[in-house]
Amino acid sequence: MKKSLKPVFWLFTLACFLVTCGQDNSNQTAQPSDLIVETRVSPFRATPGETVVVESTIRTKKAGQVKIEARLLIPGQGQKSLKMTEIRSEEEETAARKFRGEIELASDSPEGLYTVTLTAARGQQKTASKGCFLLGSLVGDFTILSSFPAEGLEKDMNAYFDEFKSLGGNLVIIHSIITADQAYYPSAVCLKPAVAGSPEDRIGLALKLAAEYGLTALLSVSWDLTRNMPYSECLDSTKKIINELWNLYGDEPALAGFYNYQEGSGTYLVWQMREFCSAVKALDRGLLTACAPYIDDPLLAGYLAAIDDLDIVIYQGAVMASYRKDNRRCFPYRRVKDFASLSAGATMVRDKITLSHVELFGYLEKDFDHSYLASPEDIYRQMLSAASAFGPEGIVFFTYHYNIYDYAKTRPVAKESRTGVEKGLKAFSLITKKAARDSSHLGLYIPYNDWWADRWTTTVVPALDAFRSLGLSPDLLPFIPRRGEEVLPYYPYHPNEEQLEFLLKNHYVLVLSDIAGMQDPDSQMLKEFVEQGGVAVLFGPAIPYGDKFEREELVGGREKQAKLHHWVKIEEPLGTRAQKDRIFNLLPAQAASWQPITATVLASFEDGGAAILANHFGQGWCYTFPLSLREAVRDCPDLVRDLIDLVLGEYGVKREFEVLGLSEEFDLAESVNGESRNLAIVNHSDSPRRISVIPLNLDPQEKYEIKNETTGEILQAGKASTLKSLMVTIPASDFVLLSIETRQARRQKSD
Repeated sequence: MKKSLKPVFWLFTLACFLVTCGQDNSNQTAQPSDLIVETRVSPFRATPGETVVVESTIRTKKAGQVKIEARLLIPGQGQKSLKMTEIRSEEEETAARKFRGEIELASDSPEGLYTVTLTAARGQQKTASKGCFLLGSLVGDFTILSSFPAEGLEKDMNAYFDEFKSLGGNLVIIHSIITADQAYYPSAVCLKPAVAGSPEDRIGLALKLAAEYGLTALLSVSWDLTRNMPYSECLDSTKKIINELWNLYGDEPALAGFYNYQEGSGTYLVWQMREFCSAVKALDRGLLTACAPYIDDPLLAGYLAAIDDLDIVIYQGAVMASYRKDNRRCFPYRRVKDFASLSAGATMVRDKITLSHVELFGYLEKDFDHSYLASPEDIYRQMLSAASAFGPEGIVFFTYHYNIYDYAKTRPVAKESRTGVEKGLKAFSLITKKAARDSSHLGLYIPYNDWWADRWTTTVVPALDAFRSLGLSPDLLPFIPRRGEEVLPYYPYHPNEEQLEFLLKNHYVLVLSDIAGMQDPDSQMLKEFVEQGGVAVLFGPAIPYGDKFEREELVGGREKQAKLHHWVKIEEPLGTRAQKDRIFNLLPAQAASWQPITATVLASFEDGGAAILANHFGQGWCYTFPLSLREAVRDCPDLVRDLIDLVLGEYGVKREFEVLGLSEEFDLAESVNGESRNLAIVNHSDSPRRISVIPLNLDPQEKYEIKNETTGEILQAGKASTLKSLMVTIPASDFVLLSIETRQARRQKSD
C-alpha cells in the first residue's frame, strides 16, 4: 500500500516569492511588450498522488527590478501562495528568466480546475499569466451577475457561493456581465459602465468572493449590449471587452479564462468561435476558452473540436428548451447523453474538455408550478442521462443561481427543484465514477455532410436507440476536419490522420448505419482505418460508396437488387447465441442481399444471398449486414449481440454484462476497475421495468458477490459456476448500479 502524500497546501509558502532580475536604471514605465510572462502547467489532467509542474518564463527588454508573485487557487479551499524557484542556465538568453514550482496532490485533494496565477511587476507595469490543470470532474453553474440585488449585494453573493459550493460546485461561469441597462464593471468600451471602486463593479466582487470559496471562474464575454450597433461591429467590440477585462482582472486568482456569450446551432458559429478564442489566447496562452453550442448540427461538434484555441465545450441538452411541441421539438431525456457523447467523441480526439449540460428552467408545457422553473423530476432525469455518457468531465447547470437560488426567495416550490439537483448530483457522481469511466470501444461514426437535418433523424437517432434496446452504449464519433482544412465554407479533401490514429489506438469498432455515400475524407479514412488493422461494421439498408475505396474490395462482395426478406439463416457460428442453421424470422424487411467475392458468408437470406459478410481487408476486418440496425435488433437481437462480440473480439475486448429486456427508453454504462465490474442502468420510462442481467467472462471457480450499489443490498453470492441470470427491477425514472466483485478484490479493498 502506498503511503498518503502530504496535503497540497503544505507546499505553499506563507508569503509571495520575490526575485530580482537586474538593476533598475530607468524611470520609464515599461510597455506591455517589455514584460512578457508565459506559464505552463503539466500535466493538464492530473491524478491524486501526482506531482504537477509549473514552469514560468519571464522576458523583458529593459533592465529593472521585477517582483514575482505566484498563487494557486485550490478548488473548495481558496488561494495559496506557490513557491517558484529560479532555474538558471548559462545557455539561456540573458533577457529571459525561468522559474519552476511543484504541486504535490494528495490522495484526497479536492476535485476541480486548479488555477495558477503568476504576476510580474516592475514599477507601474504589471503582467499576469495563467496556467490550469484539472483534477477529477467539474460541477459548474451559470451565475447571472445582473440578477443579484443592488441592496445587500455582497451578502447575497456570499450566500449563493456558499450554497453552490455546499452542493459540490467548483466552477462558475459569470454570465450576463453586460445588459442593455449596464456593464457591471468599469468599462471604457461600454456606453453605460459601472463606476470604478463602487458596488456597481460586480465582476470584481464576484471574482474576489469566488477565490475565497475556491470556485474557479470563467467570465462570459459579449459585445457592448448597452448600445445599438451593427452586427458587423460586434466581434470587434467583443475583442475590446476581452482585453479590458483581462487588464482589469487578470491577476484575480479565481479567473481561469473566458466563455463566449454567443451561442449557435450550426457551423456558422465556428468562425466566430475561432476569432473569439484567438483573441483570448493572444493575451495569454494559459487562459481557458469555452462555449455552449446547441445541438442541431452534428458537424458543428467536429469543427469546434478542430479549433486549437478552444478548450471547453458545453453541448446544451435541449430537453427543456421548447416553447411548444408544435414549434420546437422537446427532446426525450435520453438525448442529454447523446448530445454530450457527440461533443465528447470529438473533443477527446483533440484532448479538450466536454461538460454535460442540464437545464433547470421550464416554460409552457414544461414549466413547474406556473413558473420559469424545471420540476425536480425533470432535473433528476436529465442528470441520470448525462451521467451515463462516457467522455464528459463534469456537468454545468443553466442555471442554479437564477432558477433555484433566486427563485427560492419568493417561490418555495424552487426548494423542491433543489432536491432534484441534490439527488441528481449524488447519482451523477456515483454513475460517472463507477460505471461511465470506460469506453465501450463501439463508435457510431457520423461522416461529413454539410446538411445534417435529415440524417440525424433518419440514421443516427434510430441507431442510438437500437443500441439502447440491445443493452449497448456506443460512443458518438463525428467527422473532424484535418488541420489546415478546418476553415469554412471550404470543403475538406483529406482524411484527418490525427483522428485516424485516435480510433486505431483506442481500438474502436466503427459502426456505420445506413450511410449511402461518403465524401473523400471519410471514404479514404475508412479505407485506411481497416487497412491498418481497424474493424468496421456496415449496417444497411444503405451500404456506403466512396471515391477513395473500391466498394467490392472493402466489403468483399457484390450488392444485388434490394427486395423484401423474411428470414436470416446462420451459415457460420458467430458466437454462443446464434448457432449454425438457426433461423431468425423477420418482419418483411427491404434490403439487398450480397454475392460474396473474397468475404466469408456468416448468414444468408432466404434467397440464398449473403446477409452478413466478413471480409479481411489489409490488416483489418469489414463486416456488412444490409438490414438496418433497428430492424436487426428488433428481429434478431441474439445475432446482433454475437456479431458485436465477434467484432470487439478482434481487439481482444469483451463485454462484461448481458442485459435483456431493455427498450429505447434506457441508458446504460459499464466499466471495469481492476476486478470490480460495474453496470449502471437508467430507466427513463414512467413505470418500473424488470430486466435480466447476466454477468459474462467470470472464472467458474472464483467466488463472486453481486451488489446493488444504490441500496447496498447483496443480490447474489457464491461461485460463478452457480450464478444465474439476475432479475432486477429498475424503478420508474430512476437507476440501478450493480457491482460484481471477487473475494480477492474485496480483500484488496479492505487492505
